[in-house]
Amino acid sequence: MEIVPGDFVDVAVPLPINQLFTYSVPEALSARAKPGWRLVVPFGNRLITGIAVRRHSESVAVTKPVSDVLGDAPLIDIPLLKLGAWLSSYYLCPPGEVFRVMLPPGLLSRQRDSVLKTWPVKRQLAVVEVAGAAENLPVAQDKLWRFLLDQKASLPIILASVIGAGYGQSVVKGLVAKKVIRVESVEISRSPWSTTHVVEGEVQRHVLNEEQKKAYSRIEEAIAAGSFASILLHGVTGSGKTEVYLHAISAALRAGRTALMLVPEIGLTPQVARYFRDWFADRAAILHSGLSDGERFDQWRRIRAGEATVAIGTRSAVFAPLRDVGLIVIDEEHDGSYKQEEMPRYHARDTALKRGQIENVAVVLGSATPQLETYHLAVRKKQHEYLPLLARVEQRSLPAVTVVDMRVEFQKHGRAAVISEALKEAIQARLDSRQQVLVLLNRRGYSPLLLCRSCGYTEACDNCSISLTYHQRENTLSCHYCGFVRPVPKSCRNCGKEYIYFLGEGTEKIEEILTTLFPGAAVGRLDRDSVQKRGSMVRILKEFGRGEIDILVGTQMIAKGHDFPRVTLVGVLSAEQSLRIADFRAAERTFQLLTQVAGRSGRGEQSGEVIVQTYFPNHYSLKYASAQDYVSFWRQEVQYRYRFRYPPFTALANLLITGRDRAEVSDTAAALHRHLLRGREELSASSRMNFLGPAPAAREKLKSEFRFQVLVKATSRRELHEVIDRAISSLVPEKGKAAAISVDIDPITLF
Repeated sequence: MEIVPGDFVDVAVPLPINQLFTYSVPEALSARAKPGWRLVVPFGNRLITGIAVRRHSESVAVTKPVSDVLGDAPLIDIPLLKLGAWLSSYYLCPPGEVFRVMLPPGLLSRQRDSVLKTWPVKRQLAVVEVAGAAENLPVAQDKLWRFLLDQKASLPIILASVIGAGYGQSVVKGLVAKKVIRVESVEISRSPWSTTHVVEGEVQRHVLNEEQKKAYSRIEEAIAAGSFASILLHGVTGSGKTEVYLHAISAALRAGRTALMLVPEIGLTPQVARYFRDWFADRAAILHSGLSDGERFDQWRRIRAGEATVAIGTRSAVFAPLRDVGLIVIDEEHDGSYKQEEMPRYHARDTALKRGQIENVAVVLGSATPQLETYHLAVRKKQHEYLPLLARVEQRSLPAVTVVDMRVEFQKHGRAAVISEALKEAIQARLDSRQQVLVLLNRRGYSPLLLCRSCGYTEACDNCSISLTYHQRENTLSCHYCGFVRPVPKSCRNCGKEYIYFLGEGTEKIEEILTTLFPGAAVGRLDRDSVQKRGSMVRILKEFGRGEIDILVGTQMIAKGHDFPRVTLVGVLSAEQSLRIADFRAAERTFQLLTQVAGRSGRGEQSGEVIVQTYFPNHYSLKYASAQDYVSFWRQEVQYRYRFRYPPFTALANLLITGRDRAEVSDTAAALHRHLLRGREELSASSRMNFLGPAPAAREKLKSEFRFQVLVKATSRRELHEVIDRAISSLVPEKGKAAAISVDIDPITLF
């Protein structure tokens, strides 16, 4: 192939390498080897697919030529290319990894010579016609051929009717091979708009109240302006934020533009999908990890082709290939699941805001409990416009909250009670009234700890520095981080004695306790264990929505966004559990979770009640969550953040050093720290940047790898990036095959 002199393209390859690679462009491929196209390029001794990022004529050393250009149009449009470049720079992650997560699985391959050159569409045989004469056919084939001759007046006929008449596909294929019949295949769409992914039920459309109208009108103005705007819609639980979103999306469509709505996790998607299917029908597409690869690809392709003008999805849907976007909504913007915990470690909310800037889009951040930084930027820094919804729709009251001090409960009964007397009585009252109950315990399994009461030994994971959780249904001990499973021992593996004791409770045990306490009630469970089978989440939500489940026990999956009018009681067990985590966001997470789950109660005609069981009744996060008082919580929490230099007053980065050799990990962490100190001396100052660590992470070993970390705090985000980038760049040539270092900008968790 002839190479055009001075014609080059920079390519992002799907490998953990933080740079672009330059290739020469053969003349035959010149018309298509442009930004956004998928290229096949040689890399070492293999071929891989990458994304063209930049075409140029800069002087470059000897390069290899591009092998092929795939497709008939760019795979990624220019605005998303710009977003990917920003994401790679901001989060200090390889550009190829960024573009890989932007696309459906398989379109950018890491594997040797695994190049997907055609769309992974699904086809099925659809019609049969007689194509020629038949002689000396086997009995079955001859019988089918004569059947088709008898049907000649209605040919072509649907293949399904042939199969239904008793003829197998092998018989059909035999006649096709002999050219006796002709069979056509058609592409079929793998639609996720089915009972597997969508909760059934009637969707009632409501007239907006005055608060909702005011919020909607302002969002509509922002859409019409056609420029970037960021708006915080702060509405108490039950204030009708979803209705505002749907009206705003409709306004974007009426303006001839498209819209994107993000929800934090697939637990919310089935119910929200019901609204979108009702409001937007075939114009809507859905994207989330619960879909099969084929379903995700077909939905992505519908969006790319302009067939779908509204997209709803979880974190990665922020990259949906919508054109001319008019509105982006991030529901429950505070939720931690918007943060990707693997490379690339992007935050979907912040990525959505950047996309809004690039494409001149109105971005709405919605929550009853905004992330503290978001609220601070809105009310103190005025970086987001602030729109409050202070009341529930239809003048419904917020639920009454009772805090049960479990220390007093223990003194009364002389034992550690799991379900307090107050909660028992309240549940029974709801069952007598044929109302429903939610019970939250944010810990799955049957028991979180197996303890020997003779020697104190606890069963721990072989691969992680964490205790194993007992799952009664499978009668196993399992690790919730690496998946390690071990049978339940009959005696202590340390001392050999048979004083084995299961300590603590998980959702599986609470389900058992409630079934025993209320034998006439139907008790269900919603957690990660109960929804492993495809479609099981939607099935459980449907059963609860139809009233077939009286009491639903669950983890935080039951706390967010669900709208069940018959729920009039929410019980919260071990409310202080998240306060025990060594993380500066612990109080905020506790407040958010309790406020959100309390908001599931009293969303219908009956008033609601919440009973919170805790051993820390005086902690401010529990006190303000019980009162649904976000502002008071923010005022107290922000003082703590200021005193200890945490966001929103500093920028954070968590540098995680991992490897299988603990000594090497420790040495690498120490070396990294030295380079950070040197970089701070040259590019910043100790008054503007400080380091915590290096030190073992709270969970020092996960998945057979040791983990050390260095937390970087800086008042200048630019200096934070520069110092980290220089330190890592300097360390790599010094250490050679050192332990791996990953950078988490704006970390959500520190453990």
